[in-house]
Amino acid sequence: MKKKAFPIVFKNGSVAVKVYRTPTHGCDSFTVVYYHNGQRVRKSFSDLESAKTEADLACKKLGTAEAEVLTLTSEDRAAYLRAVRLLAESGVALELAVMQFVEAARVLEGGSLVEAARFYAKHHNARKAAPLTPAVVEELLAAKVKEGFSERHVADLRGRLTAFGKRFGAPINLVLAAELQDYLRDLPTGPRSKNNTRKALKSLFRFAQSRGYLSKGETEAASLPKFKETKQAIGIFSPDEMGLLLAAADADLVAPLALGGFAGLRRAEIMRLDWSEVDLVGGHIVIQANKAKTGSRRLVPISANLRAWLEPLRKERGLVVADSDGHFALRVSQTATAAGVEWKQNALRHSYISYRVAQTQNVAQVSLEAGNTPQIVFSNYRELVRPVEAEKWFGIVPPTAPEVGKVVALEQEPAQVVVG
Repeated sequence: MKKKAFPIVFKNGSVAVKVYRTPTHGCDSFTVVYYHNGQRVRKSFSDLESAKTEADLACKKLGTAEAEVLTLTSEDRAAYLRAVRLLAESGVALELAVMQFVEAARVLEGGSLVEAARFYAKHHNARKAAPLTPAVVEELLAAKVKEGFSERHVADLRGRLTAFGKRFGAPINLVLAAELQDYLRDLPTGPRSKNNTRKALKSLFRFAQSRGYLSKGETEAASLPKFKETKQAIGIFSPDEMGLLLAAADADLVAPLALGGFAGLRRAEIMRLDWSEVDLVGGHIVIQANKAKTGSRRLVPISANLRAWLEPLRKERGLVVADSDGHFALRVSQTATAAGVEWKQNALRHSYISYRVAQTQNVAQVSLEAGNTPQIVFSNYRELVRPVEAEKWFGIVPPTAPEVGKVVALEQEPAQVVVG
């Protein structure tokens, strides 16, 4: 008797169901194999007749289902078959996939399901790996110290970001852009301070991304809107007010006040200045790149009256200001009160630039001396004071000073105003 050839194939249209003989432990068993909804189906039987019955039944059922599909238009049928093939790797049945899509579309209210999935992957998949926000803040601050950033810069970052870390204790990859926007808007500060905090947050999120805590691409802080800053009127001191301030100042405050008013150094630059960088013989002050706000080294000329104030106080080396920043600011404010002068923020530097522009009539020169752009100097300081007032300003000298000579790099003889 001729042996049955395997596999045995049952066909119904394009549907094919096969029966295989599968020897197991010396005994024959039989496996029915067919595809349904893109998935391979295998059923085993101990006898051939049972396998053939199952194969015939499956073939008829699948053939009927295919016939129903074949009643669709050619385009609909092609779409159905493509959908089944696309779902084959996922192992999800077509009707289940459609059901999940419809439910997701309802939840998203028309939003993109793919974008929602990408958002989920970005914020959920790395949840266990991303550290808490306060920990990332401490990492950033430690990195800034190692990179040589100034104590003032690190202290400013610490103040802004530590408060942020207390507000958001969750993993940093879970902090959203909308939450950052609300945080900035709710800060009890002015627009300029909010913009500085915005800059600190952008730095924090870039750092977190560089450490692998955030996925590539734009961070949640990348598109934070900038707050509109209202332009404030430039506040300056009159020559008489400057004379009163210097007369009321303790000996160790005279040099920093004079450097601010007659050289235009920023307070942060004065706090970092060492006496070794004050060259009275050469007639200039060296502002090193790592101590300048702009990160660029510059030379500031020493006027004749500034030399007169600094000469008796001159040291070979050591910080010009020994106080901490906060204590120094308090003492200066107290000095202004004692002198009967209203203290104005950054007024020493504003005064220097204003009087220097009036004296030189050279915006480009003053911008180099002050470490500002010519545009800033021109728009903010030009024509604030008259040249005659500038002569009085750069003629302010100590009571024991000899007659003041010419201001460095100028062909003008300043009027002399003796303090004391």
